[in-house]
Amino acid sequence: MRTVWTRWVAFSGRDMDARPLALVRILACVAILADLLQVAHLGLLDVIFRPAAVGGLSALQDDANVLVALSPTWGGTVAYVVTLVCLGLAALGVWTRPALVVGLLAYAQLGHLYPPGDRAIDRILRTVLLVLVASGAHRRLALTGARADRVPAWPADTVRVLLVIVYLSAGLAKLQQQPGWLALGGTPVLYRVMTDPLAAHVDPVVAAGWFPVLRVLGWGTIALELSAPLVFTRFAPLWAIAGASMHLGIALTMDLGMFSWGMLALYPILLARLFERSTRR
Repeated sequence: MRTVWTRWVAFSGRDMDARPLALVRILACVAILADLLQVAHLGLLDVIFRPAAVGGLSALQDDANVLVALSPTWGGTVAYVVTLVCLGLAALGVWTRPALVVGLLAYAQLGHLYPPGDRAIDRILRTVLLVLVASGAHRRLALTGARADRVPAWPADTVRVLLVIVYLSAGLAKLQQQPGWLALGGTPVLYRVMTDPLAAHVDPVVAAGWFPVLRVLGWGTIALELSAPLVFTRFAPLWAIAGASMHLGIALTMDLGMFSWGMLALYPILLARLFERSTRR
């Protein structure tokens, strides 16, 4: 038992290159900022983040929505601005930890105000950024604060666990809800996904000639998601290349907001071994 405990202490107490965590901090914040700025660009700020009682879309009464309770007219706008400012500071590495804490609280307020717009990727990125509050992600690639080349590695391990949960659950859900992903014949499930008129922009007539390729890509998607535990092994960089290819394909063929970019923002963690090798050189 003592040997097991000793190994656990050594594992959980090890350090790592600070750059992967710093890059996740920057990229995750930038992905959220770009997504929120798109809301303002489309002129939807006063529509999405304002209750129906004062001309918006949100008709839900949520006790956790503190800012809207204080001011139905301006609560959403205040939460929006605070989120932008704080995550912008966190991306730059200015007052990073306080900025992340306040920014995440404001970001969560937006989710309470308009739940249909609070997607899985929003919650994933909030979770990751909350982990980074307790990490050394602010020690590199930051404009202020003390610099450190090495930081505790446990936050990166936590992000890896989250990635495994996300991808494994996605793969298992696909197999449970649509067994056709592994079918040898018929219409590939990926064809229906990539030609969905509500979320995709691939011509269904053109894609009809891609059935063999789409079938293989569908199998590859399931294989990738179910093999997510590889992120804990030395094969993590190779797995990351396959995962990045999948997300870039999603970004090119579907309109899912920041989903692909938000997930890719976490991938520097999977390349940590490459950063370690570059440091040794």
